[in-house]
Amino acid sequence: MKIAVVANNWGRLRVENARGINAVVCDVVRGLSARGHEITVFAAHGSNFPGVNVHEVGTALNQIGLFKTDPASIPHQEAYAREVAGLLHGFDIIHSHMEQELLPYLGTIPVPVVSTIHGAEFIAREERLFRQHPDACYVGLSRGQTRALPYIHFSEVVYNGVNIQDIPFIANPQEAPYLAWIGRYTENKGVLDAIAAAKGAGMVITLVGFEEKGHNAYFQKVKALEDGANVRVLDAMIGHVKYPFLGNARAFLFPIHWEEPFGLVMVEAMACGTPVIAYDRGSVSEIVKDGVTGFIVDPKKGVAGLVEAIQRIGEIDRVACRKHVEEHFTIELMAKGYETVYKRII
Repeated sequence: MKIAVVANNWGRLRVENARGINAVVCDVVRGLSARGHEITVFAAHGSNFPGVNVHEVGTALNQIGLFKTDPASIPHQEAYAREVAGLLHGFDIIHSHMEQELLPYLGTIPVPVVSTIHGAEFIAREERLFRQHPDACYVGLSRGQTRALPYIHFSEVVYNGVNIQDIPFIANPQEAPYLAWIGRYTENKGVLDAIAAAKGAGMVITLVGFEEKGHNAYFQKVKALEDGANVRVLDAMIGHVKYPFLGNARAFLFPIHWEEPFGLVMVEAMACGTPVIAYDRGSVSEIVKDGVTGFIVDPKKGVAGLVEAIQRIGEIDRVACRKHVEEHFTIELMAKGYETVYKRII
């Protein structure tokens, strides 16, 4: 098939430092390309993807000092969507990762469009767009996400996948015992709970995160707890650099305070052999196999529940964590899932 994959314009799509949604877009392209499809990627100027045709459109928001939620970014996102929509012809299928932004232009695109929804919450303006286009083909990342967005009529759920061959399995961590946390320094990622749980269990915790615009006060709360010994804060890690960090941890903590739509880092941790301890919210129960690849904690138990799980981490077989990913969350399985959706829609 000739497939157009449309990235958002929040940042440039670059394989070497992709994270978040862009990392998923890269993996989708890799998976589909490996299955013999002809892929064209539409992304902001400065994007690149070796071996794949990239059509560059407009300027990335972060290159002009804007964040995706800035009101001033709305005209730029709309202009990008309008320009991209005018270029989407001559393909068998369009796979959009722009969520709601491409919806107003669906009637002008002469090719079927599949839209992957990456978020779990949208503002009123965005919700209206989804309600105005109930018959569009929406793909969710988890059943938990689809339940959280009842106004979107999802056609299918396709789990994100990782390139398992690129992720080293570490059966016996050699470093001094520590717990790991990776994420954005925002309240909904629960890093303060992770720190409190590590202290309660008498373990070192190492944090690797990204300070997000508008959340500086929260980040300062985290930094105030750093002592260099029991609570360590490292610079952000992107791509393969984070795998040794994840793989040498005794457990990965994921005490989220929101309905996480997927949480790819849980899959990456398990692929390294590292068990996951997470609050039972969003997609967690679909990704973590309780008692086999980690522990799922009732959020009502809070930090005490996390501490109890940490103390039981020796019960988890690291080989089982890796096997779980191999059987359920690979790029190959993700690509096959999207292929099925494409064929049905076409």
